[in-house]
Amino acid sequence: MNIRYKDYDLDAAPAKSYDKDEWMTSVHINKLSSDGYKTKAFYCKEIFDTKEEADDHSMILGKQIVDGEHPDFKIDF
Repeated sequence: MNIRYKDYDLDAAPAKSYDKDEWMTSVHINKLSSDGYKTKAFYCKEIFDTKEEADDHSMILGKQIVDGEHPDFKIDF
């Protein structure tokens, strides 16, 4: 799943746990700048039962980071 949010592209990239039926959240935040296309990945320790739930949370996580509302993650490009 990917969306355009403000001046960024958010790409959800949830991953399935190796031995379990659980999904972990991950979002790649991308931005085109004068220096080229920059990407930064963010991972969250929260676990979800389905890929869809992890996708949804990944998008929420990405929006919080872009908006500067996440307590731990910041965009530095």
